[in-house]
Amino acid sequence: MLYALQTLPGLATYAWREAETALAHNEDNSGPKFVGVKAIPGRNDIVLFDHRGGPKRLLSLRASEDVFVVAARGYRIAPDERGLRQIYAAMRHSEHTVPALDIWRRASGKRLQGGTFRVISRIVGQQKFLRRDVGRAVADAVRDGWPGNWRLVEEDADVEIWATLVEQELICTLRLSDASMRQRDKVRHLPASLRPSLAAVMVALTEPERHDVFVDPMAGAGTILLERAAAGPFDEIHGGDLSGEAVAAMQENVRGVKGRIITSRWDARKLPFEDGSVDKVAVNLPFGKQVGDEAMLPALYREVIGEIARIVRPGGRFVALVGDSRTLENARAATGRSLRPGPRHRVFVLGQGAMICEYTRL
Repeated sequence: MLYALQTLPGLATYAWREAETALAHNEDNSGPKFVGVKAIPGRNDIVLFDHRGGPKRLLSLRASEDVFVVAARGYRIAPDERGLRQIYAAMRHSEHTVPALDIWRRASGKRLQGGTFRVISRIVGQQKFLRRDVGRAVADAVRDGWPGNWRLVEEDADVEIWATLVEQELICTLRLSDASMRQRDKVRHLPASLRPSLAAVMVALTEPERHDVFVDPMAGAGTILLERAAAGPFDEIHGGDLSGEAVAAMQENVRGVKGRIITSRWDARKLPFEDGSVDKVAVNLPFGKQVGDEAMLPALYREVIGEIARIVRPGGRFVALVGDSRTLENARAATGRSLRPGPRHRVFVLGQGAMICEYTRL
């Protein structure tokens, strides 16, 4: 069966890598097969893959925000009125509809032979019709062709159908996940809080190990801390922030998480750790809009990077998310020369370009 994972732009590689690892051992020893990636510019990456098993393990993935099963596909969709007829036909006559509904029932626990549905439609390309026209064509096909009695609603539907048209290719999917997959374990949120899927990828790039002492020096509401705790065993996790409101949110979010997680109010320019006492650091460094005055960033970065270079042990890992990697690199050259640069990864956060930068302590 064909499945789809949805994640942030730039994270498709990591979403697939995690899924491939999680699904490596099926009952028949066959792993998932990669099909391709479709991009919704500035919004999402969609990873398509074939998987013979059920969806249960997919719903626990951390680098993805939503899981879907593909109910219909269409190709060479015309950009005019003919395209709407093609979309209708692809959805109404798809041989994948019944097995996709069976998988949705298994994932949702619902045994409905009918019910309510809603359609979320997206278009990438220069079509002459609108998104709502795509949604109407899909809805008509569901009412005319799906087994059972299905009724279109605006909200709180039994099943969500996502119809995505990328140039000439149509992908219609049923959503298997819910909002909890995106938000995970967080109870409190702060403005500009990091998305859990992005935090999960940053944690993975630190190469987590059992005996890690892990630090997020600007932890905000604690998203990175939660993702490190979910990534596997650790000795200690430390998170801190200059904001008292952030520390309060952090404490509430990590409450109940097993393991030694210590939250503190501190200034990231003067961290309370001995030289070389930390194994891994991951941090979402503030962008210009977050600090209010972009002119402050170079000095702030220099001081923070100098502290990180001091506390990380030789061979330890440092991963940072930044809006301007040049400012980070200038800071490293000034105060953190012991941090050896590694790969960089372009991502988009709320439509804004950003970079994940990897470093290893010499």
